[in-house]
Amino acid sequence: MKDEKMFKSIATSALIALSLAGAANAAQPSQDVQLAASAGVAAGQYSAAELQAIIDARQDNDTGLLNFYLSGANRAAASVQGDTSGQLAKQAGVQPGAYSASELQLIISARQENDRDRVAYVLSGANRATPAAAEVVTPGEAQLAGALGLDPAQYTLAQLTALTAAAND
Repeated sequence: MKDEKMFKSIATSALIALSLAGAANAAQPSQDVQLAASAGVAAGQYSAAELQAIIDARQDNDTGLLNFYLSGANRAAASVQGDTSGQLAKQAGVQPGAYSASELQLIISARQENDRDRVAYVLSGANRATPAAAEVVTPGEAQLAGALGLDPAQYTLAQLTALTAAAND
């Protein structure tokens, strides 16, 4: 009697778990259909991750990223085997080979943090600008050099800053 009661309890628990698992699996296709509808695309053409990326790109008015997913370029980037930067480019939503791995990581993290300014900064290439040579004098360098009585074209900003700190000590 006690064994029969325990068997019924275990069997009932197992049936409930199986039915819940079946319901969860059955719900996945309808969820993808809902995502596709939200993304404005036909159901069955994109994975759930792609659909979410399309939705996010539409909300952010990021036409470059949106076109990247709608055109299937993200899948072409994924087909490159053993190419880590290609995988990062796919994740960042940009064409492979256009950005370094560190730039791709900056784009990915900025997008995760919804930092549009930082994304635009990296995408524009402004982060690649090289610092001016010592011969190019900025107004700040001219002011520092003038206070020290030096020729600003002969020193970098770092040197002028160090000299100013030393003079003030």
